[in-house]
Amino acid sequence: MNCRTVSVFMVLTFITLTAGVSVEPRCRCSGVESRRVGKMIKSVEVFPPSPHCTHTEIIATLKGNGQQICLNTKAPWVIQVIEKIIANHSP
Repeated sequence: MNCRTVSVFMVLTFITLTAGVSVEPRCRCSGVESRRVGKMIKSVEVFPPSPHCTHTEIIATLKGNGQQICLNTKAPWVIQVIEKIIANHSP
């Protein structure tokens, strides 16, 4: 094989391997909100640690505008909200 054939093979291999790879950040949250927004929350999603993101992420959707914000998992008021959600969904 000559150098040109090897180069073409390498480029095609690279394109094939990277075709399905996402360029999105691994974690959903780049920053977190610590201020109290409990009364403005419409819904909450909790994402446990995974191979893509090593920490728990809590994303709240706000009433009114539907904006999504990431909550500080260490903030006492956030912990209380999560505990209340768990208690309400327990059998």
